[in-house]
Amino acid sequence: MSSPSLARSFRLSFSVAATVLVTAFAGAGSFEEKVDPPSVIVPEGLDAWRSGVWEAALEGRTGEMMEYLDAIPGEADPDRAEALRAAMKARDGHAAETNEDRAEGRREASKKIAEALESGNLTEALTGAVELQTLSDDWEAVLAEPEIVTLIQTAEDREAEARTLGDWLFVQEILFRLRTLHEDTDFKELHQSYDRRLDEVNRRIGLLARYAPRSLHDLRGRQMSRLEPDEEFPEFNEAFAEDWKVPLNGITERMLRSALRIGATQHISDCGWKPLLDGGLEAIEIFASTDQLVENFPGLADREKADAWLEIVRRERARLAEIPEDEVTRRDYHRILPELMRANPRTIDVPEAVVLREFGEGATYRLEDIYEDQYTQMIWPEQLRRFQQQVQGDFVGVGILIRHDDKRELMVQNPLEGSPASRAGIEEQDRIVEVDGVPTTGWSLTRAVDEITGPRGEEVVLSIAREGEEETVDVPIVRDRIKIRSVNGWYKKSLDEEGTPEWDWWVDREEGIGYVRLTSFNDDSFDDFLDALGQMQADRSIEGLVLDLRFNPGGLLESAIRFSNLFVSEGRIVSCEDRDGQTVWARPAQRQLAFLEGKPLVVLVNPGSASASEIVSGCLQAHGAAVVVGERSFGKGSVQTVHDVSDPQGGPAAFKITNQYYALPPAPGEERGRLVHKMPGSTDWGVNPGVTVEMTPDQTQEAYELRRKSDLIADWDEDRDPGERPRPEGLLEDGIDAQLETAILILKARLLPSAGKPRVAAG
Repeated sequence: MSSPSLARSFRLSFSVAATVLVTAFAGAGSFEEKVDPPSVIVPEGLDAWRSGVWEAALEGRTGEMMEYLDAIPGEADPDRAEALRAAMKARDGHAAETNEDRAEGRREASKKIAEALESGNLTEALTGAVELQTLSDDWEAVLAEPEIVTLIQTAEDREAEARTLGDWLFVQEILFRLRTLHEDTDFKELHQSYDRRLDEVNRRIGLLARYAPRSLHDLRGRQMSRLEPDEEFPEFNEAFAEDWKVPLNGITERMLRSALRIGATQHISDCGWKPLLDGGLEAIEIFASTDQLVENFPGLADREKADAWLEIVRRERARLAEIPEDEVTRRDYHRILPELMRANPRTIDVPEAVVLREFGEGATYRLEDIYEDQYTQMIWPEQLRRFQQQVQGDFVGVGILIRHDDKRELMVQNPLEGSPASRAGIEEQDRIVEVDGVPTTGWSLTRAVDEITGPRGEEVVLSIAREGEEETVDVPIVRDRIKIRSVNGWYKKSLDEEGTPEWDWWVDREEGIGYVRLTSFNDDSFDDFLDALGQMQADRSIEGLVLDLRFNPGGLLESAIRFSNLFVSEGRIVSCEDRDGQTVWARPAQRQLAFLEGKPLVVLVNPGSASASEIVSGCLQAHGAAVVVGERSFGKGSVQTVHDVSDPQGGPAAFKITNQYYALPPAPGEERGRLVHKMPGSTDWGVNPGVTVEMTPDQTQEAYELRRKSDLIADWDEDRDPGERPRPEGLLEDGIDAQLETAILILKARLLPSAGKPRVAAG
């Protein structure tokens, strides 16, 4: 197997409720060869050689590119040619080391499986199986090995036992790994079966998270006893027992009706009412059959009444199934919803808002299930303000990310660099015990955000408890606009008094190769990028550039268009198609803005590159303006519009719906551009790199950690020695980042001068 999907790339980092920070990729840190002729006549002239290397990389002829690199013309500058040969030799050495590491990793994984099976540790055995398969070239062969066959059967048996006991987190663990083992293999039906079962379990766990915090806490305790038997698990904090009621405030039938009407008539799939109504009924059915919900809904404990409710729901689903799709209308909605509302008080007797919310969530979930559209969603009254902040990108606060720890206390997950909180000395894992003198015991995250944020220029006092210190500390912080810095360079040299970083932008200053890592496309990204270019040009001329879009989830369309236009002077940058495949709008390049056209550019992408990242990389690739290196991108190329579905009797609410797709510009010889969005059943999505370079899980983890530590400057600690931070050069010198190493190798070849050519003055 070669290019892994995004889901498989997370295969080694499964966590029930954790934020995934690092993605693990299958494969080795080496080139994936594409259309490679048996041999190439390499030109002797340097100009033709440079063009040949570049064009081969642009068009994905990796084998041809390598033959060029092995035959550097004699007229090249001898010192630079020798440096290029040394870089190629180092890359080959790193690839060999990676292959050795893979072989050792397979041996270790096999040992882990055997030991785990002997000790009865199913989780460890399944993890080892995933590791073994990930590091192997033939994934189907791994599934056929006798010990893996036995392991899968054991896992199936244990999953059935755990399901009977209602141990949903253990069921989730098992199904996640079984699905991962069968992903991107020839066992498609098995994979689909595991995927469906896992989806159902995930929905049940989501219900517990929303409505049964004690039950979920108990399941987490069971999970901890399996995974970390020596660790103490905290008691449930009763202060959070009533949190489930807050998200229900303001929900009304009118806003649900408005949202479903929009979904039925305007969704990109032209789905109509049937999937929405059946999805809503299915969600209500899952709700009523999740036993742990009796924690806050005692009506579910009466089996006779619960069965009466389920009978109504299943009867309506059966009736709906008999009606042709185009004959299901809003009249069916007006029949189904009132019947549910009438039946609720005499059966399960839950708050009406619960029925409405779950019906709406189920309707949009069905669109995700059928059309792989996880972007259409209800935005209920309690969610709307934060959604608007995200869309507008205007954040005023102190600049911290917060979460609940195991004791359900407010903990600082991360103070944003240069933020008011960071400058005031707030650290990771600080606990916020008071806000303006008010204890935070029992606060939900929503309330904490509401209390800590506020008008710009006003002060808020956070009382902080820090591990190892007996006394709490009051930290006054003046709220300010929080700038999300998305443009990063090669090495962070320092921070100024306002927390703005000073970057070294050169990954190779002697060659004039700049490096920009873009983490999102926001309001400031383009202007910050121009500032970075200005700083580079003030130092020396920019000969080539690496634009790193790995793990960039996207952002503003307008920002992506402006970035693309810098390198493309004519033709289409991006267009938008409706559900009939008709072009709704198109954005052409403006020649006067393309002042970087012709500049040697390599763009890095991986499965974490999505949306606006795919617009930029796909546009530049289609126009031949950049070599794209890395792994296939995520495949998010859909457009959403937001509709107001507020109800004066309830509260403000919105409905976000997918109704268009982005299309890349057509490549030479093509009549129309590709859609990057991953469509149901499709094998062609995202941006496929011209030069595919895969990285092992260990490489990706190590690259992430080195980059994070290199970028970390505590702007409140004046005594910290900058020398304590690692330099990012290790990414290249130690062969950790094979994708970046390849990008620089290609640029060095493109920039190789002839003998006697004067070098560009630096300084």
